[in-house]
Amino acid sequence: MDKLKAIVIDDEEMARRALERLCAKSDRIELLDSFEDAKSALSYMENESVDLLFLDIEMPELSGIELLDQLNYLPQVIFTTANKEYAFEAYEYDVTDFIKKPISLQRFIKAVDKAILRQEALHQINEQSQYNEIYVKADGKLTRIPIPQIHYFENAGDYVLVVSDLGKHIISGTIKGVDSRLKSPRLIKVHRSFIINLDHVKDIEDNSVLVASKIIPISRAHKSILLNHLNIL
Repeated sequence: MDKLKAIVIDDEEMARRALERLCAKSDRIELLDSFEDAKSALSYMENESVDLLFLDIEMPELSGIELLDQLNYLPQVIFTTANKEYAFEAYEYDVTDFIKKPISLQRFIKAVDKAILRQEALHQINEQSQYNEIYVKADGKLTRIPIPQIHYFENAGDYVLVVSDLGKHIISGTIKGVDSRLKSPRLIKVHRSFIINLDHVKDIEDNSVLVASKIIPISRAHKSILLNHLNIL
């Protein structure tokens, strides 16, 4: 299995640096970045796919718990905190592990081993479903949308519009971030602002494609990629 892509989020510099050093000693962790506040981490995760969070809970402006509530997808989480009182929250959010600071190398390795085992199990369970469905978070709930029912994704400023047979849903993030997490070969990025479902293409003309009733532009950089996915006679 590939290394777990991880980030560290902790407002205390000493604790953050300590976790960075521990990650550097592990051959199972790829540390992508570290953040001193949850808001910066949230912005980062809108564009990048992350497998594991080393997450402090008590932070100014946005706590670790509040960060989890705002994520569009939930990576594995290892809570790192000096306060044992948050053990119940760890249970409620089904986090992978809960480590009390200061963190020893032995305890860090144990937590990473748990994450590796869980990732392998999750991969087996989710491998097929990733090609068949997505879940969008809106109005405090997760709505399941089968891949065949999706028409397209459209950039809408700081959000992405998901258009499907079920209607329209708005999710936070970017087209780049959405594209990095989609697994279905039927969902193709054709423009910096659009991802389309090939199953809903009606026709293609010059530098545009008709998907359902929407005329969508095709960028020069993505046109050859789109054409390579078509069975052209």
